Amino acid sequence: MNRKFAVVTIALAVFLVLAPPARSQAQVKYGGFLSFEYIDGQAESLYPKASLQNLMAGFTAAGLVGGKFGFSLEARTMGIPAAGTANGWAFELDQAWAGFVPSKAINVKAGLFIVPFGSYNRASRPHETLLVGVPLNLQYLYPGTWRDIGFLIEGEVGVLSYAAYLGNGLGDFDQIGSGQQFRDNNANKAKGGRVGLSLGDYGRAGFSYYTGKYDERDMYDLTMEGADLTWATGQWEIHGEYTKAKIENPEPFQTGKSEGYSIWMIMDLRRFQPIGSFQKVKVDDPYRGDGLLRDQSRWTMGLRYVVGSTFFIKAEYVWNKEKEPVLKNNQLQIQAALSF
Repeated sequence: MNRKFAVVTIALAVFLVLAPPARSQAQVKYGGFLSFEYIDGQAESLYPKASLQNLMAGFTAAGLVGGKFGFSLEARTMGIPAAGTANGWAFELDQAWAGFVPSKAINVKAGLFIVPFGSYNRASRPHETLLVGVPLNLQYLYPGTWRDIGFLIEGEVGVLSYAAYLGNGLGDFDQIGSGQQFRDNNANKAKGGRVGLSLGDYGRAGFSYYTGKYDERDMYDLTMEGADLTWATGQWEIHGEYTKAKIENPEPFQTGKSEGYSIWMIMDLRRFQPIGSFQKVKVDDPYRGDGLLRDQSRWTMGLRYVVGSTFFIKAEYVWNKEKEPVLKNNQLQIQAALSF
């Protein structure tokens, strides 16, 4: 991460809270979450032996100062395991921004922010999601909890919502779905945004777009598009996301592509809530990993048990199906998620 930028942002946020003239007017909310997973997969899955995985703890602080200035700090620590760390733990900042937020119609933010692409990425914390794992098409599109450093402007006007940002963008990557960076690796700034529409009392729809150069030589474009839909009533909640990516590759390699969709839904029966999902993705990238070709679909069936308003236990069985090669990689996943 660009540590100097993050430190400056955090210092500014702390200053806004502690500044004597506005201290009495500060409204700060604190929160956090804790989660872990039990995963048991078939022989060719990522988890051929049953184990506890993805222990995660998060903390947030967000507030307003003087009614028009705001900030948000969000951090998480992850373990069991954390690749590339000596002690099995990793610490990450998810948000660290300060901004001018005079009304719902306009919010201007600077710092580290969660990229407003689709609906899942903006609410992917364990206690917010219905599924245990990331939807298949999003897994092959952008990094988990995709963040960026730069400037973001967003707001709501009537039935319309909007978000537009300028940031460092994604960097060179080993495969589609990676590439998270915090220090810009080229002279190009990524651009993107989302336009949303409220569909009465029950529905929301949106269209997202992203474009930027990803390589150090500032030559090759990465373009992503997405459409999302949410429909929620008193008993049913249905989500869907369609995604598409185009990656310009060096000659003589052809353009890399990723396209897919996911649908997941829940039926609210109070404490016991059945959950189902279908996901599909097709990836064809001749340049990375000696050529990546994947045509995969996934069914999940599960149940969320509501222990309390802030404590959920989710269990799901995942059927993975690949056209070639055919693998035995189904999984049982159980997740406990607590928010506070």
